Amino acid sequence: MGIQQEVLDEIERCRAQLHQLSHMDAFVLRMTVGDISAHLRDTGARVLPLGSAAAQCKGTKPVAVILPNGERVETSTWKKAAAAILRDCDSDPQRHDLLMELRGRAAGNFRQLLSETPDGMNAPLKINDGLYLESKFDTQALLENLTQKVLRRVGYDCGGVAVLYQPPRQETVLAAEPEQDEGFSPPIGPTM
Repeated sequence: MGIQQEVLDEIERCRAQLHQLSHMDAFVLRMTVGDISAHLRDTGARVLPLGSAAAQCKGTKPVAVILPNGERVETSTWKKAAAAILRDCDSDPQRHDLLMELRGRAAGNFRQLLSETPDGMNAPLKINDGLYLESKFDTQALLENLTQKVLRRVGYDCGGVAVLYQPPRQETVLAAEPEQDEGFSPPIGPTM
């Protein structure tokens, strides 16, 4: 077996593993959120459970979030998606109390994630009159902080949230050949 065939075989093994992962994501969604096919019609959007969205959504644009109660909230930015999810969490009176207790105690890498006021935050998102979320993070860090350091700590059903997003657009840049003057031929051999 030649080296080329070994490489092709390895590529096929990787492709099979990736295919299985996409089936697993679909299975997790059906188990936690249910059938969301109606939310995907004619959108071209892709969907992931919130728990696995952080790393996979970097560089993408959100379309909507599907909350555990089945409600669809349209979003155009990851900050708006995070705010919608946290507002849903805050709407439960018991979780609201837990979120209020977390203010000033849920730390990101350099600053608090939840606060009573927007003071001292770089990009505060108002959740309610006494609850603000720091949102100055890239997509992955924002979603990881939200799920790991806030939502799971208050018992929110992150698995029941689906994120609809647009995949990144692949823009192909074609290098144009340099135009040649008529009667001019490029030099042959090395040039300086």
